[in-house]
Amino acid sequence: MFNVTTLGRNAVRFNALVLALLFLQTACKTPPKPLTIGKSFADASDSPRILDKEFLKHLPPGFQTPPDNDDLAWLMLAQYGAIYVAQNGVGRPAVVRFHSQDEVSQWQSTLSIERLDYGEEKYGNYVELQTGAMKAFLAARAEIEEMGLSLTPRGKDAGRRSFDDSVSLWKSRVEPGLDHWVLLKRLPKAEAERIRALPATDQVLEILKLEAQGIFFSKDYTKTILASVAPPGASQHIALLALDLFEYENYDVRLKLAKHGWYQTIPTDLPHFTYLGVKEGKLPNLGLKRIISEQRAFWVPDVK
Repeated sequence: MFNVTTLGRNAVRFNALVLALLFLQTACKTPPKPLTIGKSFADASDSPRILDKEFLKHLPPGFQTPPDNDDLAWLMLAQYGAIYVAQNGVGRPAVVRFHSQDEVSQWQSTLSIERLDYGEEKYGNYVELQTGAMKAFLAARAEIEEMGLSLTPRGKDAGRRSFDDSVSLWKSRVEPGLDHWVLLKRLPKAEAERIRALPATDQVLEILKLEAQGIFFSKDYTKTILASVAPPGASQHIALLALDLFEYENYDVRLKLAKHGWYQTIPTDLPHFTYLGVKEGKLPNLGLKRIISEQRAFWVPDVK
């Protein structure tokens, strides 16, 4: 995963593996296992998919590491998993993916959360983050404003999101995508309606099966949907450790954010910053690796 093109190819390869696994399970009449229920934290120490064991050491207690053959869950962990090793006293989920609003609400209720009001509708009025992440963001913003620059969220969903928010964003790609491919006669209307009727959490494998055939669901229909939105329940925003910003192109802004523990961790989502809570030099000690894409650095889990 060294550039966006390579990331897209890797995602398609993962999709093909998921498809093969699904066919095997169907042939054996064995239902697929839930994506977030796997080996215990202790049992995962020998997993060949964890390339840097420091990542394992810094996962939250009780983290539900996926089984080695759950390609979709490992794809999500590889793309969004930097939050699981965040430091400085912030809360971290113990699952790769939440499955309902009740699960998210219950987990978010255990967090210390702070709200920052912007008061302007175009910025979404306010954002909410975990307390440690918010304090670091405010410190970075103060230094950025001293430079005559600004730091502003990209809309009402720039910070905290609910499970339902993640479903809405997923559907904002899936629904027009289904219409697009039906119109181009690449997808039978009956099949599109079948997929549309599924719960969003059940659509993930179906969409990735189509993408393995070159039927993509990103905004421009040329890349995997995972280059555009996270699967329902897997967004870093649910952990209140992510923030989308307008000023993501400014190098000085990125430097100041990194100084206060905020980094880019998703190569396909440039406005997205993740709070990891440590200086950049310590990130490799958490099992994260530095990759370069779009002429900037991203810190991602060293897993496959």
